[in-house]
Amino acid sequence: GYELIRELAADEQTRPLLNAIVYCSVVKGFSHQKQYSRVWDVHEEMVKAKLQFSIVTYNALINACARGGEMARVQPLLEDMARQKIEPNLVTYSTILKGYCQEGRLEKAFDLLEAMKKS
Repeated sequence: GYELIRELAADEQTRPLLNAIVYCSVVKGFSHQKQYSRVWDVHEEMVKAKLQFSIVTYNALINACARGGEMARVQPLLEDMARQKIEPNLVTYSTILKGYCQEGRLEKAFDLLEAMKKS
């Protein structure tokens, strides 16, 4: 589990083995267990470790936002993606739509759909 990752991070020999893929798996696990505060702890660790995020990493974080009713966290993630020149994909958009609908923010969902049609 997550404690194993902390042990690996503490050991100079195994630290290089930790990468965004490993952390992304942990993010997905915490999200599925509905442990959203731990998702954001892992996100913070990834940022501190200066790990290279991928579209898969961002999609996992956005999915945690949707599942946890924390859609306010999506915009900063999208801004990070733009800074890193990572384009949202269909998974990104559909996850955001799902999150807005689950929060009852249908107007926001329709606005996103319109923006998707224009691009």
